[in-house]
Amino acid sequence: MERRNFVLSIGTLAAGSGLALGTGAFSSVQAERDVAVTVSEDASAYLGIQPGDGPNGNYVDTTDSDALAINLTGDNDNVGDGIAGGQGLNANAVTGIEDIFQIQNQGSQEVELRVTPLAFGDVDWQDFDGVLGVLLVPQAGGIEIDLEWPPWESNFISISTLSPGEEIEFSLAAFALPETAVDSVAVNDEIEIIAEEV
Repeated sequence: MERRNFVLSIGTLAAGSGLALGTGAFSSVQAERDVAVTVSEDASAYLGIQPGDGPNGNYVDTTDSDALAINLTGDNDNVGDGIAGGQGLNANAVTGIEDIFQIQNQGSQEVELRVTPLAFGDVDWQDFDGVLGVLLVPQAGGIEIDLEWPPWESNFISISTLSPGEEIEFSLAAFALPETAVDSVAVNDEIEIIAEEV
């Protein structure tokens, strides 16, 4: 019997010590860990904003800060004076440019994507010499798109979710009227791209 009491006493002592010392509680911890963060250009960031895959991607240029910009002027070295000599859109015409740029979720979680505005315009009110309208058109394939309507009240699209690896392409439609619109109207604006975790 004595042996039993001795073993029981040792077991009780070990359990009590474990409770007193092994609770996992602590007063402070000091540790050092590595942090690695880089800033990437638009095309290789977690939310990739990049030119379209085809030749129309050349209508997208980079700004001085390496951000992507739609550039349908003679200043675009990809198509303007630098290569083909084009200077802008035709007057008295409707112009369509498919797959001009794309936005791809290159992160690790689903995001809701919003792009605003989708429509841009300019009117020469003084002499009514010209009207210019530009519309960005999302081409989503199987991705659900919610267009807010009327566009002049909200002027953005909301894509329910963009899963990792999914992308949405944007095309452009524009018109310039009448012939006197040449050099009388222009658009110089920005779009805002917002991606939030779902």
